[in-house]
Amino acid sequence: MNLQADSVCRIHEAELSFFCMEDQSPICKVCRTAREHKSHMVIPRAEAEAMGSTVTGNTSVREKTFPRSGSSSAVDSHLSIVELAKEAVDEDTAMLKENNQSGFKMQRFLVWTILIIFLIAIGGLGATIFVFTRASGSNEPADPRPSIVPCCPPGWIASLGNCYYLSEEEKSWDLSQDHCFSHGASLAVASSLEALAAVHRAGPSNHWIGLRRDPGQSWRWVNGAEFNHSSFEVNGGGSCAYLTASGVDSAKCSTERRWVCGKVVEPARRQTDPNERALRY
Repeated sequence: MNLQADSVCRIHEAELSFFCMEDQSPICKVCRTAREHKSHMVIPRAEAEAMGSTVTGNTSVREKTFPRSGSSSAVDSHLSIVELAKEAVDEDTAMLKENNQSGFKMQRFLVWTILIIFLIAIGGLGATIFVFTRASGSNEPADPRPSIVPCCPPGWIASLGNCYYLSEEEKSWDLSQDHCFSHGASLAVASSLEALAAVHRAGPSNHWIGLRRDPGQSWRWVNGAEFNHSSFEVNGGGSCAYLTASGVDSAKCSTERRWVCGKVVEPARRQTDPNERALRY
């Protein structure tokens, strides 16, 4: 190898490219891995020369004038670098924690904001629905008729807008009519048989109703209305009519039978008209 004497290791004939800080001597890369230098602090030779060392291949190990303070300076330099690196790592860790906390706070703020906006939207929707519902309800025309609350006396039956009383006693047609008058009613009248049959099914049959005829005259209701034969027929040859399970028959007015009284339902908020006694259909 064509190398200068002060740059070649005499033992291994390799370039003296390293410097042992413990032995204060240049060494080659083979010496560096040797056991005697393995635990020593070794730096590049160029770095040692930059620190002011005079390194030659012919100088003995103990005669080197490399300053011992240089080793301390190098160690301090390395320690400073390590400390700076550690401080940088600690600073980055602290910054990362701070960023994580800031991110968590921001995330929580966004969640609460979205929740509040959602609740406000729900409340607004409910208020809108309520307003439109009230508005649509207020547009409906009010019923001008007074509300009618059925107010039938005890023992009477409310049916088809009227009150009916089915007797258990038996009397003549005239006495039955008197009994109905005493209760502000009359023997039941109707424009159709179905109206009477609806309440008649609630009790026994054969009840006097408010239909009568004088000798040689046509049938009339007790309220003065003329009987319409197109509604139903009255069977028999009597002068007073009574309701049966199959229709309407007639008999002598003196015959004793049960009877059915009827009157219109009076509203609870309106006083009874004393002149309104007969049923109106």
